[in-house]
Amino acid sequence: MNSTFDLHKTIAFVLNAIIIGLIIYFVFITNSDKSPILFMVFYPSLTILNLIISITLGVLRMKQAKIYKQIVFGEILLFIPLVLLISEI
Repeated sequence: MNSTFDLHKTIAFVLNAIIIGLIIYFVFITNSDKSPILFMVFYPSLTILNLIISITLGVLRMKQAKIYKQIVFGEILLFIPLVLLISEI
C-alpha cells in the first residue's frame, strides 16, 4: 500500500515538474515581450488544477490529497522567484 502511494507521489511531482519546465522553456524560447503573460496564465492555471484535485481527493477522504496539497504549496512558494526570473528576459 505504501509503495503505491510513493509511486503516485513520484508521478505527480515529476509530471508537474515537466509541465512547469515546459512552460518556462516556452517562455524563454519565444523571447517575446508577451511571453511573461503566457507564464502568468498557465502557471496559476496549473496551480488551480492541482488545488481542485487536492480538494476533490480531500472530500473523498483519500490519502493522495496530501500529495497535491504539497504540490500546491510548492508552486505557490516558487511563484514569486519564477516571476522574477521570467521578467528578466
